[in-house]
Amino acid sequence: MSATELSADTRARILEAAWRRVRDRGTGAVSVKAIAQDAGVSRQLVYFHYRNRAGLLLAMARDRDESSGFPDHVRAARDLPPVAALEAVLRAWCAYLPDMVPVARALEAALVTGDEGGDVWTARMDELHDVCRHVLARVGEAGELAPGWTVDTAADWVWAQVQPSTWAHLVGHRGWTPAQYTERTVRALVAELAGR
Repeated sequence: MSATELSADTRARILEAAWRRVRDRGTGAVSVKAIAQDAGVSRQLVYFHYRNRAGLLLAMARDRDESSGFPDHVRAARDLPPVAALEAVLRAWCAYLPDMVPVARALEAALVTGDEGGDVWTARMDELHDVCRHVLARVGEAGELAPGWTVDTAADWVWAQVQPSTWAHLVGHRGWTPAQYTERTVRALVAELAGR
């Protein structure tokens, strides 16, 4: 391995250090210097592989997505009938929310304040919208989308209902359990959009 290649262990240490800092202190506590120190590597190594703070935050978010298994669930849903695929994707996302909400809220706050992490948040939520749109396009192609909905409006609606901030309000502030949020959200969206 060359001096510029990251070992899997080093990459994991860097991205975990970034995740912990965002989760525990918000995006304002994330600097390349702090992450390098937490991970026990040089700042130059972090800059070389992630270019800047925004690149590091984006890599951190995507790494957490992968380690959560959410992308695997989305891929596996392609083999299911359309409405079952919608339900499977919703359940997978809801299962991921408890782990990612603290970081999601910090990145969302960065969007509001104009911090670099805001771009990461926008990119991640655009990717979630694409997943919603793809699975709902299958529901529409199968003729199972409820009357009055288009693929685009249904995707917008699902995307809005499964935002981490919605989970945080209901679970964190209103006392719902994660299981209640999941069941109520999945049942309501599937019934409303696919008439089941």
